Amino acid sequence: MFMQKLAMSKKDGTSTRFHWTTPMDTAFLQAMITEKDNGNRIDGTFTPQAYTNMVEELSKAFGMDLTKDHLKNRLKTLKDHFSKFYDVLKGNSMSNFSWDPSTKLLGAEEEVWEKLIKESPGAAKWRDKPILHYH
Repeated sequence: MFMQKLAMSKKDGTSTRFHWTTPMDTAFLQAMITEKDNGNRIDGTFTPQAYTNMVEELSKAFGMDLTKDHLKNRLKTLKDHFSKFYDVLKGNSMSNFSWDPSTKLLGAEEEVWEKLIKESPGAAKWRDKPILHYH
């Protein structure tokens, strides 16, 4: 979906940086769905066991030492991106947008895009940036 840098600590105390990739986001989203389906999300919050399971699964899958905080921070970022995207797609002032599931892009007439970009310049990226996990 969206790239985010994370600081990773090595055993010697130094840190490295890596990016969340589309496969990592996909795996994280699937892990969250699995934990929800297993009853490890209560009242909209993942249980400590859910985070333990997800950290173990994703760390093993991607060969990294992820922590609960890494996952919580990524979840916060994903929610923020989704919220902004959803507001454009479903918001009252911008109801002229549509979602194309084949291209995974927002669609609108040129004047609708111009109005949105004038009000929120950061939204210009959604014109040609697919939202891979909207569903």
